[in-house]
This record gives sequence, structure tokens and C-alpha cells, in this order.
Amino acid sequence: MSSSPHADAGNQSFIFPSPTSSPLSNPIACKNQVSDLLSPLHTCNSQSENATSADNSFERSCRSILSPLNVCNSQAENATATTVSADNSFESGCHSQDSDDLECSMISIPSVSSLPRYCCPHRVLIYTTCYNVIDGVTLTVRKIEAEILDGGGHVCILTTRSGSDHNTNLVGTHPNRTVVFLDKAVPIPFLKDENNPECSYYLGFSMSNRDREKLDNFKPTICHVTVPDCVGLDVIQYARQNSLPLMGTYHSNIVDYMDHYGLFWLKPILAALFAHAYNFLQALYVPTPYIKRKLIQCEKLDRITNLQIWGRGVDLETFSPLNRSNEFRKKLGILPDEVVILFVGRLVVEKRPDIFANVIRRLHQEGHHFKALIVGAGPYENEMKNLPNTIYMGWQSGENLSIAYASSDIFLFPSALETFGNVTLEAAASGLPLVVEEDCSGHLVLDGVSGFTCEKGDESSFYEKTLELLTNERLRKSFSIQSRRHSLKYEMQTLMRQMTDNYTAVTDEFHNTYQANHIMRDLEYKNPDSFRAGMSPRPALLRLVEILVVWSIPAIWFLYLSYHNLRKKCSSAWKWTTSVSFIPADKSVSSLEKEWMVEPYAADRTSADLAATRTLSVEPKEENKCVRNLMELIISILLYSIKIQSIFMVKVRGCADCITNCTRQHKDSRYIK
Repeated sequence: MSSSPHADAGNQSFIFPSPTSSPLSNPIACKNQVSDLLSPLHTCNSQSENATSADNSFERSCRSILSPLNVCNSQAENATATTVSADNSFESGCHSQDSDDLECSMISIPSVSSLPRYCCPHRVLIYTTCYNVIDGVTLTVRKIEAEILDGGGHVCILTTRSGSDHNTNLVGTHPNRTVVFLDKAVPIPFLKDENNPECSYYLGFSMSNRDREKLDNFKPTICHVTVPDCVGLDVIQYARQNSLPLMGTYHSNIVDYMDHYGLFWLKPILAALFAHAYNFLQALYVPTPYIKRKLIQCEKLDRITNLQIWGRGVDLETFSPLNRSNEFRKKLGILPDEVVILFVGRLVVEKRPDIFANVIRRLHQEGHHFKALIVGAGPYENEMKNLPNTIYMGWQSGENLSIAYASSDIFLFPSALETFGNVTLEAAASGLPLVVEEDCSGHLVLDGVSGFTCEKGDESSFYEKTLELLTNERLRKSFSIQSRRHSLKYEMQTLMRQMTDNYTAVTDEFHNTYQANHIMRDLEYKNPDSFRAGMSPRPALLRLVEILVVWSIPAIWFLYLSYHNLRKKCSSAWKWTTSVSFIPADKSVSSLEKEWMVEPYAADRTSADLAATRTLSVEPKEENKCVRNLMELIISILLYSIKIQSIFMVKVRGCADCITNCTRQHKDSRYIK
């Protein structure tokens, strides 16, 4: 949960100091001095004598060429001095235009070989699974998208029908933006809710010919993968076939999600599948040093791809303490002296809403004066609605979300599976003291200065830290100031510019270092830990599994729904027979339901019954056996297919080596004779 992308992000291309403050303010005067260096690059027209037309492109070229000559030393010194003074300021240093210009001028000046590509805006193909589900991942993608569009580039989003269709154009349409929905995608049975599209997810398996035609018409210059699933493998193969630069970003710790859904047996399979996908990326950008260390230690991803760190940004104007609204609090029935404890995020088991709920219950039982405010939606929204002293707002975005942040007093977020923690950063920018889990969102908190960090799953620690902030107004105010100050270094535009720089760096590496050939990059990362499933992104046997899954999941889901409808009709039939006295007197409806294993539906229960039986637990919901058996079958087929393919490739390589050795021995024997 976070806001929509900031629309007016400004010019997102490379920005240099104004010509009036530069030694190169007269580009014609410098033209004669660097003509020999610039001639092979063809970046400037040797016949042009018009200073106005050369003011932009020529000056940028001159800066790149003359950077080894230290022509910008004085500017660098001024930038350093100004940066130090900007770090010492709290609010004005971040929002002033001067600091933005300084940040842009401090960007590393491009190399000579990459100059021609800076003049051409990128055409980026971004694959993400759930573009229309508003969460931290998709909002990060939308921020990148806005940055590219503001810089004059083009974006094509490849995604499934997950989420609500109304979220496709949250900030309107754009002529340089294209959204392609996959043809081959099926709903995930246990993650589909007709009444709440925001909680409905689809699983894509491959790109159809029509999808490929749409991508061909878009003509991307670089491919960006955010999810290493089956469609991600197709995107990887598409990039390799068309000789396109290829990179990825790491957003979700999907492997660890399985622990919370009772699917821990899937973890090694998913880890192997994701590693296979990451093997083909030129670079993988992770959000924090903690995630990078974890991927290196547990998965050895540094052996198969270039791991880099790229953080996340926040709009410091949208999320600000200045958005605090007494009218908003009054409208929700919050008294002026009541402390508001905020939770923002999807209400799913991995976000640990159980810890938040238990802390709120305990504070209420002890008679503390507070209100809990919940922003989000998900499977546990009914449980969260019934917490004492709690106001449930559902999904919020834009101005409503920023006001909700700023009008609260404490941010309690016990989630243990955050790769970065966008909502934590938004809360910090809004000036809230933070109580978060130490490993996931701990990098956004100065423990004991801007908030508190707690051990994973330590409910007592979360309660004690929240209670300390609840009862100490002076500490809350101190943490609020420090929290806002710490968030200033995560200014969104600067970090989004870094992603466009990453696109340029990956493009230059692909064309200059690897000569636009992915095989040369593969050879660089060839080692015992890489390419364990082969050198092909989409093995033929994996496609066979895909066909089986695409056809079997809808069929099994249809049978599953038919089974439940039949149960419902049987229950209604038994109730009707009871009403006309067809049931023996010694039998009740409940006993017959028990004999026929038909359970009464929640819709037939009263709200009091539901409230009495409602509990919130960290244990995953009981999974349907049909779905579990289907998943086990799919994974078993996948494992055997990969294993068979690996054995086959080993045998083929062995035969090839034998033939080569025999041929070599025959030639050697002829030479000896």
C-alpha cells in the first residue's frame, strides 16, 4: 500500500548544470578544441555554427570528453560544499530546487563509448505479474514507469489480469505507455475472490504469438524482469532471440512466503526455478544490503549474475507531516488527545496481522487511551474490523493515504517478509515513530532514535515498544523528527533516476562488453553453481508441463466449484425436506448434515456466531486437498522433466566428447605414422 506515482516528476534524463555557470558556456569556442575527439563519435554536426542548437547536445558531449581534464573541478568543489550544507538542513534542503540540481550534477559523467545512447530515450519492456494489484511491488514499477515517461522514453508493461481493471490507468493514459495482458494466464484458485478483485491473482505461463506480436510492434531496447516465473523465462528468451539487454529487480521473497501457507515443501523447487531464471540476467538489483547478503549466503546468486543494490524512493512532498489533518481525525471520531496506532498493508498472513491484533487487544484490556487505524484489505480484513478501538478504512491511495499517515502517531508494522518496506518508508517520511521487525524494515529505522526494531515474531517486544511510545509523548515527538530526517536520503526522483542510469549501464555493457551477444555473458558466469538446469531458458519439457497445467487448472477448478455448489444444494434440500416433515422426528437437520458431511455455510450464520468463532492465527488456512494434490503433481512432473533433461544433456555431451577424443586420437595416429 502506498500512493500512486508522482505525476510531475520533472525532467528525468541526464541533467547538467546550466550553461551560464559552466566553463563551456560557449560551445562554439570549445568546439575547435575537442573536434578531433568528437569526430569519431558523430555526436556534433561539424557544419553547425549555431550556439543555440548546440547548447544541449554539444555541451553534454564536451563534458563527457573533457571530464579527464578536470574542467569541472571548481563545480565539484561547490557541489560538495553545498551537499554538506544540504545534509545539515531538515526540510528545506530536500525540497529546494538547488539541491535537486546538485544531485543531478553529481551523477557520474558518462563514458565516451556510451554517448550516442544517451541521446536516445529508452524503450523499456517491464514484466510484472500483478500490475493491477496495488502493493509495494507494483507501485515501485509505476514510479519507474513515470520516470521513464517523464524523460521522453517509452514503456510497455507485460502483466496478467490480476487485481482490478480500474487500476490500469490510475494516473491516466499516456501516448508512450502500452499495457499488454497475457493471453495464457489462469486464476490461482485459493487466491481468487470475485467480491474483492484487489485480492484476486492470476498465474501466467507463457507468451502467446499475439503477445509476441505486440512486443514486436513496441520494439523494446531493453527488457526488465521483476518476477522470475514461467513468463519471466519467456521474456528472457525473447530478449536473447532479439539481442536485447536484459536485467531484473528483486521485489518479493516468494520462497519464504511458502512457510506461511503450509507449502514449505515447495521452497527448494521455487529456489531452483528462480536461480535458473536469474542465471540469464546481466544484472539483478536488490533493495537492501541485507537482502544481498542473504541471497549470496543462501542462494549463491553472486555466482550466477551481477548483484547490485538499488533502493526505493518516496515522494517527500506527498508524504509529509504537513499533511496532518485534525478534520480527518474528527471525521473518524478520533479525539484530539487520542494516540493513533497505524497499520498499512495487505491483510495477509505473511504481514503478521496477528501480532498487530494481539498488541491492540492487550493495550485495550489494560485500559490505555488510543485508537487503531487500519489501511488495507485482504483475507483477514473481517478479523481486523472486529478489533477493539479500531477504525478500518480499506484500500486507500493518493491524498487520502498521505493524510492517514500524517494524522497518525505511531506506525506498528510487524511484517517479517519485506524486501524493502515501502510503507515503512512512507510512514517515516510522514514523521511517524516506527515499530518494525529488525531484519526486513530495520534499515529504515535508527533503533532508539527514530523508532524501535524487534526480533522476528517477538510479540512481547512489539507490545513493549508500542506501549513505551504510547505513554511517552516527548519520546514520540523526538522520534517523529528523526524519522522524517532519516527519510530525506530516500528522495524518490533521485532514486528513480538511478534506475534509468541502470538501464543505460546495462545497455552499454551489453553492446560494448558483450558485443550484443548473450552467449559471451553466459561464458563469463559459467561455473559449477550456474546453469544447473541447462543453458536454455525454456526447456522443451518445461513447455510440456506448461501445457498440462494451463489445461488442467481450469478443469480442476471447475470441478472444485461444482462440488461446492452440489454441497450447497444438498444442504438446501435437507432443510426443505425438514420443513415439510419428511425427516424422521428422531433426526435433526444438523445430525443429517453431519452424516452427509455437509457443513452449514457462513452465510447462514448470524453475525454473532461469526464474531464468536472468529479468531486470528498465524497458522495458514487449511488448504484444499484437490489444489494441493494438483500442485504436488505439477511439481513432481517439473522435477522429473528437469532431471531427465539434465541427464539427457550430460549423455549427449559425453557422447560428443567421446567422438571428439576418438577423432583426435585418429588424427594423432595418422600424424605419427
